[in-house]
Amino acid sequence: MAQVGKDTYQPYRESLAGDYSVRHKRTFSHEKSQFHIHNEFEVLLSLSAGLKLDTGNKTYILPHYSLMLFNNMDLHLLSLMSPNTENDRYVMYFKPAYIHGLSTENTDLLECFMLRPFPDANILTLDASTAQRLAASLDRVITMQSTQEETAYGSDLQTKLLLAQYLLDVNCLYRKQHGITTPTTSRNYRTIYSILNHIHINYAEDISLDQLARQFFLNKYSMCDLFREITGMSPLQYLINCRLMKARELLLHGMAVEEVCGRVGYNNLSHFSRAFKMKVGVSPKQYQMNGHDSRKHPR
Repeated sequence: MAQVGKDTYQPYRESLAGDYSVRHKRTFSHEKSQFHIHNEFEVLLSLSAGLKLDTGNKTYILPHYSLMLFNNMDLHLLSLMSPNTENDRYVMYFKPAYIHGLSTENTDLLECFMLRPFPDANILTLDASTAQRLAASLDRVITMQSTQEETAYGSDLQTKLLLAQYLLDVNCLYRKQHGITTPTTSRNYRTIYSILNHIHINYAEDISLDQLARQFFLNKYSMCDLFREITGMSPLQYLINCRLMKARELLLHGMAVEEVCGRVGYNNLSHFSRAFKMKVGVSPKQYQMNGHDSRKHPR
């Protein structure tokens, strides 16, 4: 496998010129891609059967109507189970800071992307009527984008309201599927979401519990308890998970193991290899070699 240097590594990225992007895609042939992680958050509404989702940990055969939620540390790859199959989907990308600004103290629209103490948390099964209702909401956004001038009075606010309503619906579905009945409205919950975002951005840096507690004005032990309640793991376990998830992406893009080690915050190759094997089950090199023949799939 060819090795890719630091200056030439070009990961898969969706072009996002503004704060968000909404598109309706209908394809019948393979669109080549690779396992990838977005800087942006993604909501993928699938209206087709015969699709497969790989997350690096698990492979899912998706139901006919499904909704997938990816934050900026979710490694994923969507592919067709057989060629020449219809792939009808709506894809929404957005910068989390943009949506965070639409949230309130009582309603955090990023909750479904961050509150993940459940297995298979980011895959929602829909019925046909719910899927069509969500699609109609996104059609309204797309129509506004294509028929109104960007400078038209109120068009930006109308779009924000439509996006907020869409994500409110998504969060309600998320809460219903996972049986969430208690509100997550306290300041500390929102602070934990800020810590998650901080880890997502700074995973390659030295991060300690004491530093996080000081930076976000929380008691260290209370922070760990609340963090585990939201994510299902401790802050340091979450940091390791983020580092190794990013390592998988870089390895599948052909980057040398030694360079990946430094890129994801490890100073010692042996330590990195042990942590990777403990989490993934194989060494970084074996993982890279095993993924060589399957790096490119339809998207």
